[in-house]
Amino acid sequence: MSLNNNMNVFTTSIKNMPDLMKNYLFQVIFEYESGSALSKVIGTDDFMLRAKTASLPQKDFTQLETHYMGSKIVYPGKATVAGTFSVTFDEFQDMYISKALHRWQNLLFNQAFQNDIDAIGITGGASSDYLKDYSATVRVVLYDSALKSKLPIEYKFYYVWPQALAAATLGQEASEKVTRECTFQYSTFEAIATGE
Repeated sequence: MSLNNNMNVFTTSIKNMPDLMKNYLFQVIFEYESGSALSKVIGTDDFMLRAKTASLPQKDFTQLETHYMGSKIVYPGKATVAGTFSVTFDEFQDMYISKALHRWQNLLFNQAFQNDIDAIGITGGASSDYLKDYSATVRVVLYDSALKSKLPIEYKFYYVWPQALAAATLGQEASEKVTRECTFQYSTFEAIATGE
C-alpha cells in the first residue's frame, strides 16, 4: 500500500495538533546587568534585531557502568548542561556586530597594542575581574505562526560570553551579504514555561 495515497492520515488525531513549529519565528534577546562594563559595550537591542540564526541547547550525560554475571548495566552519570550555542548575525555598514563583539571579547582579554577599538577606556589585559561585568543572560524566545503569542517554552542561557567570533570572508567577485557567526559559551540553561 502506498503511503502517498493513504487518505486515512486526514482522519487521525494529527488534525487536532497545533501547526508545525517554524524555525524562523524566534528572537535572541541579550540581557545584562545595568551599569556593568558589558552594558557600556553593547548598549542597545541591536543584537536581537540582527540575529538571523540561533541554536537550541544540548544536554548530555556521562555514563556509569557495572558488570554482574557477565552482563553490563549502564546508568546515567553526571549531566553536562554547560556548553556552547551559535548565533549568526547580519552585518550592516555601521559594523555594529563586529565592533560590539570585539569589544565584548576585549572585556575578557585585550590583546591589542595601542590602536584597538576603545569603548570604555580599555587599556590592555582583562578589563573586568567579575563575571557579572562581562557575561550576559540570553533568551531564545519562540513564537506561534500568527506572531500573536509565545510558544510554551523559551530557553534561557546563563553566564554567556563570546568564545569564538568566526572570520568573515570578503571577495571581489562575491555578491553575498556579510554575516558574523559567534559561538557563545554558557554555564547552564533552563527551559522555561511561558504560561501562554
